[in-house]
Amino acid sequence: MQSSVSTSEELTKHYTTAIDALCEIASACCALGRVGDARHLLGTSLQLIEASEVEPRDRLKLLLLYSKILIVDQLLTFRDADLLFSTIVQAKQIAEAAHNQQGIADALSLLGQAHYFATVFNSSTLDSPQGKYEEALTYQQQALSLREALHDTRGVSESHFFIGNVYERWQQNDLAQQHYTNAERIAEQYGHLYERTEPARHLAGLALHRGNLDQALTYALQALSLREEARFQPFLPLDHLLLSSVYLAKGDTVNALLHTEIASAIASEMGNKGALVLSLLNLGDIQVAQKEEAQARASYEQALVLAQELQFAYAIARASESLERHTKW
Repeated sequence: MQSSVSTSEELTKHYTTAIDALCEIASACCALGRVGDARHLLGTSLQLIEASEVEPRDRLKLLLLYSKILIVDQLLTFRDADLLFSTIVQAKQIAEAAHNQQGIADALSLLGQAHYFATVFNSSTLDSPQGKYEEALTYQQQALSLREALHDTRGVSESHFFIGNVYERWQQNDLAQQHYTNAERIAEQYGHLYERTEPARHLAGLALHRGNLDQALTYALQALSLREEARFQPFLPLDHLLLSSVYLAKGDTVNALLHTEIASAIASEMGNKGALVLSLLNLGDIQVAQKEEAQARASYEQALVLAQELQFAYAIARASESLERHTKW
């Protein structure tokens, strides 16, 4: 009979193998847009790995991935912020106890993201005076410093992107552009395909804001291409909605409508209610441009109902303003 030490070591190896496999499955489900399945799998798994044989690094790996998937799920469904924060804090505590600098850096970045999105969801406008997003910026700057020391190029690119987000919300667009450009440059240099996508999308948004529509279109098409190449479905509706907005600004309502319809179809299939609200708002804007007044009002009203259900403050404000602006229809 094997000794208890040998048996314990074997159990640890089995747990490591199982957790690696679970993480691979959950990552694949999330990328396919099956975010609920990924969330359920990891949430259930966490309840099954309380055994002493589970290495802290394996528990940390599971918690960090669960946190990432909870962020994606929150962007789709606007739920469970408390669970998200508690999961990240637990991961950070394990990383700190193990002196795992990479784990600490990743947890800090996730805390920054969680604070950023919590503020966005509760804000009636995307732009904000300096003061909001301070926690998001602080956590992300701490993560960036650690990631640079660790030569974690993927993480450095990610942190530059999320720091750019904060400056964009503060309407400091030149600083935002610097961080987005750094994020994109580092990701391209080191072959991090997924990390190139969001900077491209936000650079398109900045160009659209400045009225540089040709540049906006170039970046928006690049973002969609990169997203498709990276095979990450959950945020695809956002790429199509951005393209819709760019085409609408260029006066091309045909392509604007096409991309809004694609975004809506993908969002419906995945249960992405946030993107559905934004699709309805885009649809209303297109219908206004086409002078389809009754249809536009119906789209804005549907958007308002769904936004209120989600408590999506920005979408509530935008739908209400659109309806008020056209009260004389």
